[in-house]
Amino acid sequence: MKDIGLHKEVTVGRYLNPFAGFEEKELVIEERYDETTGVASRILPYRVRPAHKPDPAPYLEKSPPSICPFCPELFDRLTPKFTPDILTAGKFRHGDAWLFPNAFPYDAANTVATFSSCHFLGLDQLTADAMRDGFAVCRDYLYRIAELQKGYQYCSINWNYMPPSGGGLIHPHLQTLVSRHPTSFVRRLLSSARNYAEASGGGHLWRNLLLLEQEAKERFIAATGVISWLAAFSPKGMAGEVDFYFKEKTSFFDLTEANFAELLSGLARVFAHLYVNNFMSFNLSLYATMTPEKNFWVQGKIVPRFELNPLGTSDLNYFEKLHDEIICPVVPEQLCRELQAYFQV
Repeated sequence: MKDIGLHKEVTVGRYLNPFAGFEEKELVIEERYDETTGVASRILPYRVRPAHKPDPAPYLEKSPPSICPFCPELFDRLTPKFTPDILTAGKFRHGDAWLFPNAFPYDAANTVATFSSCHFLGLDQLTADAMRDGFAVCRDYLYRIAELQKGYQYCSINWNYMPPSGGGLIHPHLQTLVSRHPTSFVRRLLSSARNYAEASGGGHLWRNLLLLEQEAKERFIAATGVISWLAAFSPKGMAGEVDFYFKEKTSFFDLTEANFAELLSGLARVFAHLYVNNFMSFNLSLYATMTPEKNFWVQGKIVPRFELNPLGTSDLNYFEKLHDEIICPVVPEQLCRELQAYFQV
């Protein structure tokens, strides 16, 4: 099997510790790089993790239901509608979920999907049942876009949950994105997969990655059927990263209702872990092609997010934003062990 390209180097820093009589203290630093994703991380387990359950009240006070465009009182008046060529009804509906154009789009075809009339759902309330209609209405929309044959090749379902993740509104909502060109990160994944196939004489990057991780038993959390769940070797977030791969699913339209049910069940387990460990926010993306791509499997990432108290400092700093390296106090192998318990329930 061709090398996947997971690199790790350990260095040690030293200083005289003022909290222990200025005795010499050693700090182990792991520098990791994943050739597949192009993500470089520094695993620093001595840095902070959330110690107390965050209080959502300050966010709710600043953004009450009375001014929320996604709440029932303002929804019809303040949310956009599709042009008739896409949907004569103006908005997609699936059960309790609604999907409509993003008023402040990132691309020409960028939508928002609300999946509850409730203004706030805590992490412990994000059950598979609570999320089902939201993901289903995104699926309805993507099927409609494919039907219109507008030449879109790439799609994603995305989630900024709560303000620390960049969420502009507290009301639970997803976003879909379809485009003719991949985003920068998806372009990297596609390139890595194609280069691996060429260099290995037809080897499949994602199949071999899962085999490697399953045999290593360090970051492979669980296989729940079609989906494999991993703690990322080199995470994109300060609190680590959980990855999921749909085995042998080469386009979004390969996914069945049963596959989505499996996804939502797994997500609920991950969110339960975040809740117990005092997180209150995350970013999620599901990446897919809209036509079959033999070298690519539908996959996604979950990155927990948090603020550092007492100042509410962001979990991103110059290292992430200006040096393109992630500072992560969560050891991926430990994250894997913690999450395995949730998948054994």
